Amino acid sequence: MFPQAHNFTIPYGQFLNIQGDQINNYGDSQRTDRPADYFQVMTDCPTSTPNFTGREDILVTIDNFFHPPPPDNPRKTQKIFLLYGLGGAGKTQVALEFTRRFKQRFTKIYYIAADSEISIKASLFDIAMVNGVVGAQNWQSGLRWLHTHEESWMIIMDNADNPKISLNDYFPTCDHGNIIITSRNAELQNVVSQSLQLQDMIPDDGIKLLLKHAADRPLSFNEQEQAVKIAKELYHFPLALVQAGAYIKQQKCLMTYLTYLNNERKQILEKKLPQPPDKYKLSIYATWNISWKQLSGRSKTLLEICSYLHYHYVEYII
Repeated sequence: MFPQAHNFTIPYGQFLNIQGDQINNYGDSQRTDRPADYFQVMTDCPTSTPNFTGREDILVTIDNFFHPPPPDNPRKTQKIFLLYGLGGAGKTQVALEFTRRFKQRFTKIYYIAADSEISIKASLFDIAMVNGVVGAQNWQSGLRWLHTHEESWMIIMDNADNPKISLNDYFPTCDHGNIIITSRNAELQNVVSQSLQLQDMIPDDGIKLLLKHAADRPLSFNEQEQAVKIAKELYHFPLALVQAGAYIKQQKCLMTYLTYLNNERKQILEKKLPQPPDKYKLSIYATWNISWKQLSGRSKTLLEICSYLHYHYVEYII
């Protein structure tokens, strides 16, 4: 079988030598510490939503950090940028939109779900695998690849919210490469070169985002004015705008939505909660509950089952 064949690869292994029917020294025998939760190409970077809106000033700030104008171009060093803020502010979407727009400026782009050390290690192992590292044994193989390849690679470390995870342990120690971290943990400002807090959208962008999800036809003047009021009541907060817009479009209730919203917020505030929600959380809870109450019992059961699944890599068709 393949006499004298040597040094060729097959998925998950490298056969170093074949003589007659004898196979010698195949690489997979060394892979004894493959991280849990690993699967092929898990670091493929997704794209931003087609409805991405605004945040132009923030995208410019990030671009100037990674690619400063020539007079201000500092010495070569690894660059790490932190996007932090409340959940639902759009941190992940901003990071994905940045890499979508400027992907030609990076040699490779990797996405790492950084909500757990298991996921980070599995992703680093995947980086080794997709780059054909011979004899890759564990997650450190991916870290070594990043360390030794002096390229302008980009890593998005998404949802690095757990303060117990030491992200520094998973940064390659080198003077090249680029990293964007998204997190609700503002303390990560201490481990990065530059950071930026993501807050409300500017009013015009907030209204545009709402209408992208809410309207499927030209609006009358009164309807446009109502959209302005809704966006303001939701503090131009991205997740609340998206949830409200989807409900309005489905139920065709642009002119009456504020009544639903105010009633729902009143009911939430009347509950005896351990800690009263701030204005942003209240807006998100209210828009979510309005939609939730419209679901059938079977639909609610399905969503409750889905809540036990990891939110990454679930096929859209499901």
